[in-house]
Amino acid sequence: MEFAGIYHRVHNFINCRSTFVVYVLNCKCGRFYVGKTIRCLYKLIREHINSIASGKGCPRVIEHVRTAHGGDLSSLSFSGLEMVQSPPQGGDRHRLLLKREARWIIRTQAAEGLGLNDRIDLSMFL
Repeated sequence: MEFAGIYHRVHNFINCRSTFVVYVLNCKCGRFYVGKTIRCLYKLIREHINSIASGKGCPRVIEHVRTAHGGDLSSLSFSGLEMVQSPPQGGDRHRLLLKREARWIIRTQAAEGLGLNDRIDLSMFL
């Protein structure tokens, strides 16, 4: 998989029923959003689609799809980047997911340029 100028090989089997996933929402114009979910990926995708229709959700994604593509959802695609497994030493899986999401946002510069993220939460590193 390639996006944001980065080639990434997905090492986990990720499908719509996968949980604890860092994902990317790609737009056909090159813009993208990096996020995470602890729930099934298909539920998260459905929520993104519903948020664009309702206007309630990630404001930068909603605004972009509505203004640049007239709300056309066919301009979007979703891909799993990484599935976070339970740490072998029994650590906090959700905290690890938050860290992996932050690393992807930083690595892809998703909060600037072509990215649609509005912030980076680094509190889980403290």
